[in-house]
Amino acid sequence: MKSPFLKSVFYVLIVTVICVLAFPPSASAIEPSPWPWMPKKLVLAMPVVPDNPRNSEGDFVILEDGTILFVYTHYYGDSGDDHASARLMSRSSSDGGKTWTKEDKLDVENEGGLNVMSVSLLRLDDGRVVMFYMVKDSPSDGRPYMRIRQADGTWGERRCLLDEVSYNVLNNDRVVQLASGRILVPLARHTYLGGSLYNYDPNAKIFCLISDDGGETWREGGELEPTEGMIYQEPGLCELADGRILMYIRTDQHAQYFAFSEDGGETWSKPFKSCIDSPCAPTLIKRIPGSDELLAVGNPWLPFEGENDRATMTIERLTPDASKILVRKTMEHLERYVAPAWDYPTFCFPDDNTALVGYSCWPEGVHINIIKLSDL
Repeated sequence: MKSPFLKSVFYVLIVTVICVLAFPPSASAIEPSPWPWMPKKLVLAMPVVPDNPRNSEGDFVILEDGTILFVYTHYYGDSGDDHASARLMSRSSSDGGKTWTKEDKLDVENEGGLNVMSVSLLRLDDGRVVMFYMVKDSPSDGRPYMRIRQADGTWGERRCLLDEVSYNVLNNDRVVQLASGRILVPLARHTYLGGSLYNYDPNAKIFCLISDDGGETWREGGELEPTEGMIYQEPGLCELADGRILMYIRTDQHAQYFAFSEDGGETWSKPFKSCIDSPCAPTLIKRIPGSDELLAVGNPWLPFEGENDRATMTIERLTPDASKILVRKTMEHLERYVAPAWDYPTFCFPDDNTALVGYSCWPEGVHINIIKLSDL
């Protein structure tokens, strides 16, 4: 006859296995982030509510009177899918980002067959403030548009930057004006394969739209050289202190890839693996005010996160040539906040030691934090 003790042990083991399978470890059991925490203060949270299932991709611009305007993608209805109904809404701050208006202001209504989304705001060197955004009329027609801010705070008539009907991804906070005055709009052109709503070739044609007359006319620059067997998506740009243009690209290689242009975005070097490890997710890189060094925000590659490869967001200080990470700190991590993903960052600099860092926080909406660069 079996020992009662062994029988008890057997029953305990069975119950333990059942409990583990039925109730997997919570987010708090996930391994801690490998990097120290970045001190930050949450100054604005825009959680989802009924009939507003998603708040996401946005951008900041500092107006002439010092007001900070934040425009973002506001989904409405019952779906937060990428092609679901969305319009562009905004909040503003008159005290450097410490406090924000309580109510949303409508900036651009849904003027697409699907939606409008992914805002880039740019203050040109002539003082004009321009909004760039995607208008998605169908799965095969997504093109960048622009509007110029008027004296009364409204946005002028829209203007399409591309005549060819095609599907072009323009991320939020991506459009740049170079020291020369040239404006660059980085795009990822995907081929729609038909059938289901999201049936695209994942590998995109990467190029820039170029304007040398303040946005009056546009032309396509040279295409980034493709690499066989690799996925390129969601490019971004940063003008370096030495005058070169850095292009950074989302890939499926557990890293951001870099390419450089020495002719203002006309042509690009062969892409190569950068110092920034990353899942297939976007990163944002800009020059730090008063410095040649760079600031980057994005998702690091952490294999232990399994399927949720956007469960952590970090902030990095890079060397002026973007060849090395000098400091990396944790902005968000599942150990602290229970949410599936943080992504699509944006940031601006109200002063030389302050940054406002915003990002999508699915399913918690948009978060904006204020940080001190001296803490990095």
